[in-house]
Amino acid sequence: MPETSRAFDRESEGYAARWDGSLIVPFWRARVLSRVLARTRPGGRIADLGLGTGSDARCLLAAGFGVAGIDASEGMVAAARSHGVDARFGRVEEASARLGGGFDTALCNFGVLNCLTTVSALSALARELALLVRPGGTAVLVWMSRHCPADTTARLLRLQRPRRGRLSAQVSGVRIPIAWWSARDVQRVLEHDFSVVSLEAVGLLDPPPDVGGRPGRRTAFEPWIAQLPGLRRLGDHTLMVLERRP
Repeated sequence: MPETSRAFDRESEGYAARWDGSLIVPFWRARVLSRVLARTRPGGRIADLGLGTGSDARCLLAAGFGVAGIDASEGMVAAARSHGVDARFGRVEEASARLGGGFDTALCNFGVLNCLTTVSALSALARELALLVRPGGTAVLVWMSRHCPADTTARLLRLQRPRRGRLSAQVSGVRIPIAWWSARDVQRVLEHDFSVVSLEAVGLLDPPPDVGGRPGRRTAFEPWIAQLPGLRRLGDHTLMVLERRP
């Protein structure tokens, strides 16, 4: 994990410009945040776990929510703070100690779960979510899917290795370990304290930006089919919404 944190420290300076400036990521972010807004009372409190440079947090603050976030990269935390975000340094597995509890919603977006490479680390996150979120509250989790036909097709056309065979990712020239969790893996560690509300694909019809993903008519069509049982696990990312049990 320290090497992963250092890699993201080096990545932090251009991270927001690279991803927020892409053509497709803002559409994906809007999809995710629409689920957060639909499940969170006006003015509610939201915990952003693995907040990066604070792109999600800034959107939620602008919408009138109270937001506090945590990230294991000091560079990312500094970038988020420079935009007025209440960002704390620390691992997501220690979020409740850094942020407290009683949140209406917890958000863990765009691949943070993939950086948790063991079942014990994923289980630790589940325990933290239970401490962070009030009964009846919401957790919104988004992680990279192992199987994404749009990504596989785009990479094969570029003579690149499909993601399903990779056990690491390159960040600022450093190979960091990653894990590919299934929806069932995530549900299993959370089911004691949370029930699944919905499951859907994000980036089902569009490849990711690093292999040329661009919005088009299919982007607008995607939300209509993203929750279909045969398709909801085949996006670039998987989006799971859960409710905290009483």
